Amino acid sequence: MSDEETKARIIEYIKNSKKMIGAREIANGLDLELRATKKVLSEMVNDGVLEFESFGGATFIKLGEG
Repeated sequence: MSDEETKARIIEYIKNSKKMIGAREIANGLDLELRATKKVLSEMVNDGVLEFESFGGATFIKLGEG
C-alpha cells in the first residue's frame, strides 16, 4: 500500500470517528504498523492536513483547518 493510499484511509477513518482518537487507535483500526502510522501522521501534520491536539498528557489527532 502506498503512502497516498494510507493517507486517504487515515483521513476517512478520522472523518468517520465519533470520538477523539490517537495514533494507536488509528493503527489498530486500519490494521497498520504503529511506527509506520506515526510516520505518515507526522507527514500529514507537517503538510497541514492533520493537527495534533493534547489534553492532560494524551495526544489526539484531528483534521487540520487548512
